Amino acid sequence: MQGAQQNYDPRRTNHLLGCVLSVAVLHFPIHAHVYKPLLLYTSHGDHRQTNFTSAQVTGFYFQPCRDDFDEVILEYFRCRCGTVRKQTRRNGRANLMQHVRHEHPNFEAEMLEATTSETGSLLSYVSRSSQNLYGWLMWVVTNNLPLTFYENRATRRYTTLDPVCVETLRAALEGVSVAVERSIASEMPDQFGLILDGWTHISEHYLGVFACYEVGGKVKTPLICMAPLMNEVDDDLSALAHREFLADMLPRDFGKQIDQCLFVVGDNCSVNQRLASLIGVPLIGCASHRLNRAVQQDLQSHEADLAAVHGLMIKLRTLTQSAKLRYPCCYSVVLSIIPTNKDNLWCFMIIRRLKTSLRPVIRQDTRWSSTFAMLHRYFKLLEHLDKDDDDVAELLPGPACNRRLRKLLKELANVESVSKALQGSADLLDVREWFDGLIAMKPQYAHYLAPRADIVHSPDFESGCVRVLRGNSNRLTRTEKAVLQPFAASAAAAPESDDEESSSFVERLQKRRKLAQQEEKYVLIRSIPPTSNIVERFFSIARTTFGQERNSLQPATLEQILFLRQNASYWDVGTIDSLRS
Repeated sequence: MQGAQQNYDPRRTNHLLGCVLSVAVLHFPIHAHVYKPLLLYTSHGDHRQTNFTSAQVTGFYFQPCRDDFDEVILEYFRCRCGTVRKQTRRNGRANLMQHVRHEHPNFEAEMLEATTSETGSLLSYVSRSSQNLYGWLMWVVTNNLPLTFYENRATRRYTTLDPVCVETLRAALEGVSVAVERSIASEMPDQFGLILDGWTHISEHYLGVFACYEVGGKVKTPLICMAPLMNEVDDDLSALAHREFLADMLPRDFGKQIDQCLFVVGDNCSVNQRLASLIGVPLIGCASHRLNRAVQQDLQSHEADLAAVHGLMIKLRTLTQSAKLRYPCCYSVVLSIIPTNKDNLWCFMIIRRLKTSLRPVIRQDTRWSSTFAMLHRYFKLLEHLDKDDDDVAELLPGPACNRRLRKLLKELANVESVSKALQGSADLLDVREWFDGLIAMKPQYAHYLAPRADIVHSPDFESGCVRVLRGNSNRLTRTEKAVLQPFAASAAAAPESDDEESSSFVERLQKRRKLAQQEEKYVLIRSIPPTSNIVERFFSIARTTFGQERNSLQPATLEQILFLRQNASYWDVGTIDSLRS
């Protein structure tokens, strides 16, 4: 017994125990659950869970063997250490993984420290836990899902991602948001602009702020803030409160000062105009907002005709009239005529179809586009209306009214094309040309669309930008040059050459005049957005995210979700892996 104790080898005992248990499992599969926990006590590390898949590990260490003619030798692979292993397809990667675990026990650390040239990819390896957390976070953020989405039984059943808790997701939201802020702050130049707008939802007013700047000749408009303004009892929504908020947020989160802002883009409301004056920068009023105001004013002269169509549409939305629009009308088609002794036999086929699948549309008070949609739908439904129906006949507009409405519909179609063009990529020159075309069509639009309309906060700045974009920088007025001075590109003064010193006084004066007549270069002018539609589209996403089922979200959590969703190009799985390392 004493000799047996002296020859006792725990590694050999554990190996024998594993062999015995494997045989027991083979003959008695009903007790297989007993074998699994006992494996934790064996000396082998083959059953531990790694942070990388077997395909990643074997692809990192092994390469196919080649002969003297540089042709691949099937089923033979060479490791980085020089060892050659045979691996058949039916066995998967078990033989290769066994070599890695025995000869390279620190393979996880080696793969994490590997460069992109060693991995053969543009990205370095990341751990499986980071990939798992990135999958959950991207799933929740981009698809408007609750943070407790993983608790759904169907989700856990049909996904291969490992479950995570809500606290882990919240911590990841906060950490990635801070990392994205640092990324934006590192690329934001000293000269930038701000695009802002407000949104009120459930007695809470949020301010959305986008930055606008150029990086390598490309325009960048990331979301930098979406937060409520009124947090204290004495807070208000004045222009001074907006300025104080921006003055605190920019240096705290992005290391910039409010004085470095060159322009502000927003609605033409009094708060934004006062805010731009407090900051000391020009305000580019939203072109879509100006167009909406101009069309709304023009539609007031057609209020009687539009009210008649609106009343008819309300009547057609009732159950009775809506059923009449869908009621199938019947007509007959002759198939054949069969002659008989007395009379011919006529065979018919009855075809039943709907009058129309269109439904009535009513207008809204805040958007003129709803008026355009109502008129367009009215003339589509007009041919399907029953003129003999007394309820409809008394509401139908007369022929003279229809002629006026057709003319108005044609004019609104032109305005609609401009409105859709403003949703795309346009600059101040495009907007000026489109507005001039609308003014030529409807002179009354000049009250809001003219270059120096009363609603314009900085007419000299906008007219100067238009001249620069047209290539007429040498025709700028003195006032326009003064307001565009912060955008002037700094050019180094050319040293005087020997030829200039030897030239006459008159020749030097003429040369200086020619140099002065050369166009001065301005930066960031072409990148200034003429509208704040990017903020309104963002608020549409926020309204969907902060729906009836998401009212329990705190404003900070809502801001982080929307911040990551809007700035999705600034973070990836590598961001999460760097936070967890």
